Amino acid sequence: MKVTIAGYNIDKNLIEQLPDKNIATPETISAAYARISRDPRDVPELRAEAREQVEKARRSNKAIVFGMSHHSVAEHAYFNFDILGISRLALEELEARRIGCAYTEKSQRYITLKGDFITPTEFSQQDKETFEKLVKLQNNFYLNNLEKLIQYQYGANPELSEKARAASKKGISDKMNRHKNTLEGWAKEDARYALSLATQAQLGLSFNGRTLEHAIRTMRHSELAETRELSQKLFNVTKEVAPSLIILTDPEEFKKAFKTELQDDHFKYTRQNLKKMVASIIEKTQENLPDDHLPEKNSEGNAILFRDDNIDINIAAAIIHNNSLLSMEESLQIVAQILSNEEKGKAFFAEVLKFISTFDSLPREFEFTGDLKYELIVSASNFAQLKRHRLMTLLPQEYNPELGYTIPESIKAINKKKKLMEICERSSELFYKFKLKYNRAAEYCLTNAHRRRVLVSVNSRELYHVSRLREDAHAQWDIKNTARDMLHLAKKAAPLTFMLSGGKDEFEKLK
Repeated sequence: MKVTIAGYNIDKNLIEQLPDKNIATPETISAAYARISRDPRDVPELRAEAREQVEKARRSNKAIVFGMSHHSVAEHAYFNFDILGISRLALEELEARRIGCAYTEKSQRYITLKGDFITPTEFSQQDKETFEKLVKLQNNFYLNNLEKLIQYQYGANPELSEKARAASKKGISDKMNRHKNTLEGWAKEDARYALSLATQAQLGLSFNGRTLEHAIRTMRHSELAETRELSQKLFNVTKEVAPSLIILTDPEEFKKAFKTELQDDHFKYTRQNLKKMVASIIEKTQENLPDDHLPEKNSEGNAILFRDDNIDINIAAAIIHNNSLLSMEESLQIVAQILSNEEKGKAFFAEVLKFISTFDSLPREFEFTGDLKYELIVSASNFAQLKRHRLMTLLPQEYNPELGYTIPESIKAINKKKKLMEICERSSELFYKFKLKYNRAAEYCLTNAHRRRVLVSVNSRELYHVSRLREDAHAQWDIKNTARDMLHLAKKAAPLTFMLSGGKDEFEKLK
């Protein structure tokens, strides 16, 4: 056996020092690997030829990845991006991709924030000023109460506090004082519940070629101007480096290569068409909803577990739920009417799929057929963590102030619940005012305490991973509560399957 490193991610500044920068393109790796199945030569020879003939490698990628639809070949190429000055709201759209990707963010849980935020370009000048006043109010709560929350954590955790002070006395720096950082981290993660979804974030992002292309195409048609700008910038910095791997993002190049127009109708129209269709269906059917034929369900806290094996019902209900603000139970009632008639059922699914073309995947709602199907109500802060579990189907609704706010216990303990509630109410008021003008961009007004409904379809193996990570003693309390509720319901439904579920810290005891 011989194992050789074929390629790896290197810093762009090193690439700039090469006499021929083209040889550093990841296109050569994908082109070489695409030939493995049909070329008798050894793999190193194929890579050498691709490096020496970059333009030929690019032509090969176009022919194999797109002409023959072997998209997996593009996954051999990997790209890294530094992304700064992006809002938490736009970050949710960016991180919707789950496979062939990696994200590492500057965390609101560990880093003290300074109040940086983005102002949506959709807003008029007058509305920008109103919005900025709101964000200042939100930021002031964070900055003015952070020290109070730190002192609360010291008082509420005397053993840990003593260890933190002892470490300081020994001369251990604040940066290396693990116990001090833990206490301050708990305070920061609770203070952030007042912060806006417009708060700036930074991250390191890695995509393989296939995922990058899909991200650019999807985000190009976002309802948020910020996300559309992000899509364009990802395209701009990648086009010169690896044009053959993102050809589905470039209508002109696509037409040159394949002598046909690029079909982007799915990305342009499917989501807005689904919302219009669902709104029309709700208006016509909601007055006369049946109560029977609903699936079995159990609830725990803000989690509801639905159990039903009818695939058509599950998918149709997910489409209604994900494109409205209805509960899953209400969505299922509407679906019972839609699917009661074969012609109505066919027409529903035909409308859902009308913009799908050759290169398009079906909407994510078509995954909602797993054995464990939940409806959750979570805060924005909670969702920021939940969305990192990518090997499950997550179908979040838009944020909905009618669902209330998540208030940390520490905020209540320092007698600031009323103040945070006032900030949330002010944020909700401006959200409703802006919603009529700016649609989804109004969500920039909302805070990390605001909530949304989320459908989750997850297999048992991935739910175990959620349990290990989020029921652990070190997990943040908000998502820990959600994981606890989900697993409580899962254990009721399948006690043998989930007999070893629990946080990492409890594993030996459970075993």
